[in-house]
Amino acid sequence: MNKALSVRFAAGGAVAALALTLAGCGGGDSGKDNPYGLEEAGTVLAAVSTDQPPFATADKGGKPQGFIVDLTDEVAKRLKLKVEYKASAVPAALQGLSSGQYDLAASGLGVTAERQKQVSFTKGVYWSTTTVLTRKNSTATKLADFSGKRVGDITGAVQQEFVKSKMPGAKQVQFQNQNTAVTQLLSGNLDAFVVGGPDADAYLKKYGNLKPAVSAPVDHATAMAVQKKNTKFQQAVDGRLGAMVQDGTFLKIYKKWFVEAPRPELVKIWPALGAQVGQGGEGTQGGSSS
Repeated sequence: MNKALSVRFAAGGAVAALALTLAGCGGGDSGKDNPYGLEEAGTVLAAVSTDQPPFATADKGGKPQGFIVDLTDEVAKRLKLKVEYKASAVPAALQGLSSGQYDLAASGLGVTAERQKQVSFTKGVYWSTTTVLTRKNSTATKLADFSGKRVGDITGAVQQEFVKSKMPGAKQVQFQNQNTAVTQLLSGNLDAFVVGGPDADAYLKKYGNLKPAVSAPVDHATAMAVQKKNTKFQQAVDGRLGAMVQDGTFLKIYKKWFVEAPRPELVKIWPALGAQVGQGGEGTQGGSSS
């Protein structure tokens, strides 16, 4: 009996050892097949906020489009990866990165110290301003004029802190998406909506009865976010962005979505943009991010 048990245990040990060996081999192959540490080898799982013009919106068929989408697609192409987009609000996207649901938050995100505790960011791809949108019949021309007024912002966006710190006395009203906030502003249920500069420009073009009451610069870059643990993917994205800046692809995509030239702060991040912008003789105004 003991001898039989001994043989059985020995056989079991051999099977276990074989299983460990195979597992070890599989892990090595996985590393080769998935060099960027993505959740799914060969595919970038990207969360995208589709109410953030011109960074990211959805076309009539629901397909994401915009400045960040074009950058993401080009980076993926150069890395020989495909992209799978999923519409997601910014807070959910950042949480999804932390939980391993996404590899990338493909939205125009303000790089803040608080967010850096949760995720990592690519190098900046835009530099911004913040705009306070009002209706044309408003007499407000400075931030203090909004004391006691209903001022909208988006949950989880950097503009929330702007309203708290720069607009004393304002009655802050939070929304889950920009389109709802703009609708409330147009209907008179809001006195103002605080949003990124490019986003504001898009709404000003669409709605003739809106105007910018105040515009202010920001102190941070706009970037995409990645999982905090995935430095390989972050470095790969930054490397391809750098190559796109060098060969002119970045500026070509930029000009597709923005009229104003890159601000000096962005040129400082990517010095090669300086000569390219100088040759075009363009200005140096910009917009904002969420």
